[in-house]
Amino acid sequence: MQHIPQHDRDLVAFALEGSQYAYSLLMLRHKGALKSYIQHHFSLGDEAEELILVIFGKAFSKLDSYNPRFSFSTWLHAIAENACIDFVRKQRSGALIFRSLSQPFDSHSTEDIPDLSNPETELIAAQQSALLLTHIDRLTPIYREPARLRFLNGYAYEEIAQTLSIPKSTVKIRIHRAKELLSKWIINS
Repeated sequence: MQHIPQHDRDLVAFALEGSQYAYSLLMLRHKGALKSYIQHHFSLGDEAEELILVIFGKAFSKLDSYNPRFSFSTWLHAIAENACIDFVRKQRSGALIFRSLSQPFDSHSTEDIPDLSNPETELIAAQQSALLLTHIDRLTPIYREPARLRFLNGYAYEEIAQTLSIPKSTVKIRIHRAKELLSKWIINS
């Protein structure tokens, strides 16, 4: 049986050494609190699960900047707050969190043009998009198409149901299952 570290700072140290188990434990320990925080402070429903993946992706990509003298949950919540504010801002402007790199921008809309004022942010977003696209392509066709429509095109559940001619409840189930698989794959990549 593998020893389970009691402190997040120990898990971070193991994660930085490449332990996928440590990454998984960090996510399991903090996912519930993060979801509650997002739903309470930002009133996000179905988007909360998707946003959690984005938050953990950002946190894990910046894990080497975490200072173990401070609480991991406080550090994670700061990342979550910024990600939520960005998400809400993008929702208002019509921009999408996830966008396929291969999709052309709508030439009639300036809202889809990414903010190029920060090349580092743009590079990180492109890398996250590419990683997401790679993992979506691994999904079986039954989950792949709803996931593409939701995460890459920003379709609402109702739009996906109409596009695929399936009930909205089926869309929700397939998106939920796709999120579970994507979450597991992203953590293990």
